[in-house]
Parts: sequence; C-alpha cells; structure tokens
Amino acid sequence: MNDVQKILLAVYIPLTVLVIIFENFCFETDIINYLKYTIIITLFLAVISVKKKFPEQRIMARSFYYVVMADFFFVLYGTFHLKLDLSFIGGLGFFLAYLVLIKAYGKNFRINKISVPVAIPIAVIYAFILAAIYPYVNIFIFFGVLVFGIVIGLMTLRAICTIFMKYYNPKIAIIIAISAILMFICDAGEIVATFNPAYAPTAAPWLQNIIWASYIPGWALLAVVINEKKLLLQHEASHDS
Repeated sequence: MNDVQKILLAVYIPLTVLVIIFENFCFETDIINYLKYTIIITLFLAVISVKKKFPEQRIMARSFYYVVMADFFFVLYGTFHLKLDLSFIGGLGFFLAYLVLIKAYGKNFRINKISVPVAIPIAVIYAFILAAIYPYVNIFIFFGVLVFGIVIGLMTLRAICTIFMKYYNPKIAIIIAISAILMFICDAGEIVATFNPAYAPTAAPWLQNIIWASYIPGWALLAVVINEKKLLLQHEASHDS
C-alpha cells in the first residue's frame, strides 16, 4: 500500500466515525449534511486529481462524478428546505455510477460455477429488501427499485468475482469486492429506510449508522484502488519476470 492509499484510509475512516457521532449526538441536520457532502467532495477531488496509470482506473474514476451529483440531491439539497422532492435524481446518479463500475469490473467475467453461487445470496438479500418495501410503495417505485437492484446486484457480483477472474492483482481484487459489498449494504439500508416507515431515520437511527459506516468506506476503498500502481495481475507478473 503506497503513501496516498494510507492517507486516504487514515483520513476517511476517522471521518466516517465522526459522521456517525454527529448522526447520534448532533441534532442540527443541516450541519451533518454539510459535513457529509464536504467529505464526498474531498474524496471526489482526491480521485480526479491523481494520475491514473491504467484505463480501468479512469473508468472507475468516472463513477465519482455521478456520486457527487447523487449526493447533491440526497444530502445537500435538503439544506435548502425546498418543498420539491428531487431525490429521484440522486437515485439516478448512483444508478449511473454503478453502470460505470459494472464496465470496470467486467474483465474476464463469466456466468459459471463460480459466479452463480456468488449471485444467489445477493439476489436473496435483495428479494428481502423488495419484500420489506412492497406494502408501502406503488408499482412504479417498486419497479424502479427492482431495476436499481439488478444494477447494483450485478455490480456487486462482478466486483466479488474479480477475486476469481485473474485479471486484477489479487489483493486489489479483494479491496474491490469489499468496496462493492459495502456499497450494496449502504444502498440496501437506504432503500429500506426511505420506503419502509418502520426503518425511517427517526424510527431506526441504528440503520443510519450502518448506512454511513458502509457508504464512506466503500467509496474510499474504491479511491484506494484508483491509486494503485500494480492494479493488474499481468502487469505485476511482467514486473516480476
């Protein structure tokens, strides 16, 4: 792990803890949202400013543009206290970000005896998420969440399968997988918190802790991947030979 990667973890893991503390002990919502969006902006700047050694890293970095857009509507927009709900644009931002990551993680991916067992628990977990919100949403929202689930599920599947597909450096593939799993956990929690009243932030503040404890580290780990100098297995092998 290089110095930049160490700094990213040393900065954003404590910031995650700070957000969780604010979530539980600060009652000024706008202050919390300013902090959250500032964290995402700085992470975005850290990603776009670094020189990318591999095309895959440039693809991954594009996802951060959509994340900044998404969090503008999910996080910062709430501080304007407007009546018009534009959170669906935030959902679209994450949808596009995951499409970008699906492309980045698709090298050597196959539907086979490895990927199918990985896909099953992802599908089962998301089925429970859909069941949890079904009584509280209309058919259009349910369909939208279903499509979103297909995209984030495929992104998570491909990310985990990078461990087995022998394209990325094995250590980096593990980081990619953990990053995607954290993103999946975050969005699963956010969907339930948004559409099931029993898990709304005021009713289940513990769920907000899980959401932010997975969200910031998930994207920070992706930033670590983007800063990796030995990203690909073939590249590492050529240097060793």
